[in-house]
Amino acid sequence: MPRYTLGLFANLYPAYEGDSRGIFVKRMVDDLEREDIRVIKAVKKSTSPLAYFPFYADSLFKTLDKNIDILQAEYIPHSSIIPCLMKSKRPLILKFHGDDGLIYPFKNKFNRALIDFSLNRADHIITCSEALKRSIVSLGVEPEKITPIANGVDTTVFRPMDKEKCRNLFSLDPDATICLFAGRLHPMKGIYEIIESAKINPDVTFVFGGPGVVPDHPKNCIFLGDISPDAMPQLMNTADFLVLPSHSEGLGLVLIESLACGVPVIASNVGGCPEIVKNEHSGILVQSGDYLSLSNAVSYMNQNPDDRKIMGKHGRKDIMERYDAKKMSNLLISIHEKYM
Repeated sequence: MPRYTLGLFANLYPAYEGDSRGIFVKRMVDDLEREDIRVIKAVKKSTSPLAYFPFYADSLFKTLDKNIDILQAEYIPHSSIIPCLMKSKRPLILKFHGDDGLIYPFKNKFNRALIDFSLNRADHIITCSEALKRSIVSLGVEPEKITPIANGVDTTVFRPMDKEKCRNLFSLDPDATICLFAGRLHPMKGIYEIIESAKINPDVTFVFGGPGVVPDHPKNCIFLGDISPDAMPQLMNTADFLVLPSHSEGLGLVLIESLACGVPVIASNVGGCPEIVKNEHSGILVQSGDYLSLSNAVSYMNQNPDDRKIMGKHGRKDIMERYDAKKMSNLLISIHEKYM
């Protein structure tokens, strides 16, 4: 017999082996199932807006399952509408991941009304960072109703590896100083600031791993395309340091993964990033949107290899203590059991 049965609703979830969309939701499900939690899922696996029709139909069907003890919706309000309407007497947990709590509610009155409806129906709210919690509190929610639980990382998978072997896997120069970006090639992720930094630091090789339209770039930029989640630990270990100069970021899971590999990071001081990165201890925090600040940090990392190694060691230690996946999973289970 399972400890309890969770009904999970997510409008972003991997559609096939190697799909990175919503991978952290799948990893959470895997962690829960390893703890003998039964998970019944209604998930949207396509980027097409038309996929919302079967997703909502499946959500409605799953909410009628009387075996489900507790409901949890990921990404609000898109995944929470049906569970909010159909929750009955069962507890409902909402989990905010980033822009759904930082940007979406503040765009217009309609968005705010949908968010307020979900918040009012929820028994408890989970945010992936303290910064996201503060944003939800600003919407009028009592702080006691919100628990920050980060997306954890398996530190036995994301770990330091042989750099030269990892670079060979991606045909990268074993002697280059590599600055890695891993994620969507999107302006909100600071892609254009990275490109400008590459122009100012021609002796650094900038490697981009992720989907999106490749922008105009100097010759010291290499674009690898989309990377399978299974290959991400090896990609992290090709780097001397990683950059994430986002304009908005709920947490920055890629920062946790990089530091778990002992690779220091440069991140913008937005959202949950400063919660992960200890400035000048495990990485460097820079001003969002400021390519000169980013460029200076890249230059520092390039010129100070000993400091990079020390930062990487500090970073892995921090992640093992604060963001290990099993610890995050146990914290989530404790929230579930509190309401059953």
